[in-house]
Amino acid sequence: MPISDPPTIPRWGDVTDDVRQLIRQRLQDKFDLDLSVPHISYAIDDMIQERFKEYRSMLHKRYKRCMSHEEAALSAPPHVTDDDWRIFCDRFSFDSFQKRSKINSDNKGKLKVNHVTGSKSFDKIRHNM
Repeated sequence: MPISDPPTIPRWGDVTDDVRQLIRQRLQDKFDLDLSVPHISYAIDDMIQERFKEYRSMLHKRYKRCMSHEEAALSAPPHVTDDDWRIFCDRFSFDSFQKRSKINSDNKGKLKVNHVTGSKSFDKIRHNM
């Protein structure tokens, strides 16, 4: 069973259990992993999900570098098929995606601190020092 390219899957939550199990199996074949241990299995699943999001983000950045939707549709990355790239580009042109993207960008711009260290904010860490 082939793993579907990320452009054809909208979100990590839409990835089927069969595909997730296949990814885990490929990792076990390549590395010495004991996925029967709960915290290892959880960590691996979290890393796979994060890698999926990073890859999709990288493709989105490539899409945004183009001047128009038509130009983007013609400049598929070498590792993505033309059909999958068109699906990906079409998804970014949807009004619902554009609206959600604008909301997320606005909210990100309102942040005074971009991140925290673990569950403690920078203020708590500074106070403890």
